[in-house]
Amino acid sequence: MRDILERLDLDAIADPGDKIRECEFFLGLASIEMDRARFRWLVSAYLNAVYSYFETTALYASVSFTDPQTGDPIEDGEAIERLRAYVRVIQNEKKPYYVKTGGLHPIIARLYEVRKAATHHFPLAIMAAGPNLPEDFHLGMSGEGEPLLALCREALAVVKQVQAEINA
Repeated sequence: MRDILERLDLDAIADPGDKIRECEFFLGLASIEMDRARFRWLVSAYLNAVYSYFETTALYASVSFTDPQTGDPIEDGEAIERLRAYVRVIQNEKKPYYVKTGGLHPIIARLYEVRKAATHHFPLAIMAAGPNLPEDFHLGMSGEGEPLLALCREALAVVKQVQAEINA
């Protein structure tokens, strides 16, 4: 493990703020995209960026420090505690650099659910629920859809709140 850490170019590793900027980037593009297919691609990329934010933030928090005597990773307990108000954080005991998350906060849980379906089952079902595109692009079936940009904006607000709490 030390060999891997010594070979890392730390400047090449993006800070958690970079993931937030990535989320903003894809949401910004989706917010002006009126073509349904391109909108779907951008929202899919956005969903993956939000998911990646939580995964990488949980990983960083889980291995933030190194025990000077053993070289073993030590977690940032405060950051993990703050994250756990929004996501489950599961760290593999035998592989400390393998960390998974699951949505707990209602908005983040919904986003994880949508992302999982779009990644593992079928592309996002995007329907035009009205003439005001892209605001009227909804996720789901006719009469049962939910406004997708509104959900994405709410999720970004939660992501920024989480990061502010971690930085506090």
